[in-house]
Amino acid sequence: MSCSKEKPFRASFVFAGGLFITLSLYATNQNTIQQYEQSGNYAAALKIARNSDAGNFSQIKRLEEELLTLGSSRLLFDENYQPRVKLIQLLELVGMEPLNGSEKAIIQINNWAQKNLLRQGERWQEQTNRFEELKPQIKPLLRELGFVDALFPHFKEYEGVIVHGALLPRARLRLYYLIEQWQQGVRFSHIYFLSGERPLEVNRENESTFMDDSKSPLKIRKDWAAPLEFPKTEREMIQLVWEQSEIPEDMRKVEVHFINALMKKDAKGESSIRPTTDDTVKAWLETKPPHGRYLAITNAPYINRQDLTVRIIAPFKYSFDTVGSGAGQQEKMAIILDELARFIFQTKQISEKVSKA
Repeated sequence: MSCSKEKPFRASFVFAGGLFITLSLYATNQNTIQQYEQSGNYAAALKIARNSDAGNFSQIKRLEEELLTLGSSRLLFDENYQPRVKLIQLLELVGMEPLNGSEKAIIQINNWAQKNLLRQGERWQEQTNRFEELKPQIKPLLRELGFVDALFPHFKEYEGVIVHGALLPRARLRLYYLIEQWQQGVRFSHIYFLSGERPLEVNRENESTFMDDSKSPLKIRKDWAAPLEFPKTEREMIQLVWEQSEIPEDMRKVEVHFINALMKKDAKGESSIRPTTDDTVKAWLETKPPHGRYLAITNAPYINRQDLTVRIIAPFKYSFDTVGSGAGQQEKMAIILDELARFIFQTKQISEKVSKA
């Protein structure tokens, strides 16, 4: 009799304890989601919301929309273009003086970053050495701001993929990363390689490097035959990489487009200015790609800037999930900080357009 009386008591106690733990965990998750969302880290907020046992459908949809609409654009500055605390901490570590009230914060930050973080010709080695000495202090902050770690797709289906152009090693790395996502079940109907008429860099992009896959995770097909004439421009090189590489047969059935942004003319009217990321995105839009959700492939530390570039240019009928492999262990802090300076400059330009609107 005593045992039968104790069972309901124990059951209710366990139930009550479990309910308390569940409610406590739910409150903790909601608080964490709110903190990430307020800091502009929509990817982290979305991950927690999706993994929560008490997943809130409307909350998940809102976070998905924020991720696709804003990407990583608010990791460094909030919606009013005020700098995040982590950004200020990072900049002060690398030498920026505390901000004053004489100018808007974003203008002060940009002026300092363009002078002190962009790669400078004669100062390049000095910058590299100084920033490497600060690596233990600044790399964790760069990681929190999205310049170090890999990012993975947040959806399984996309209208298409845009793959940002690059020098041969990174071009192969980005295609390999896309193949990995395909093998993980990510699907899309179109692949657009954003490239252009950039002349190749003969030391790193030549007949020898085209034939050598020893330093790349992307391997050359055993049955691939070398062409009679090798590429002379980035677009031709990207097409060669696609044709020569080991790619899943079902992925090869996806419709592929090689975007060719033209060289631009200089002050003398000569075609000597290589196309930028902006130019390749505009050239892509000129092909009138179908509206919808796109996966954008790049790699750290370029993810933030290239994500922002696409969002500035593309109409709202396109949304983007920008992902890519992480920065290599040997990546110099000076390279990452140079990317940070370029991102800050772009954000400053956007803030000025908004203030004039």
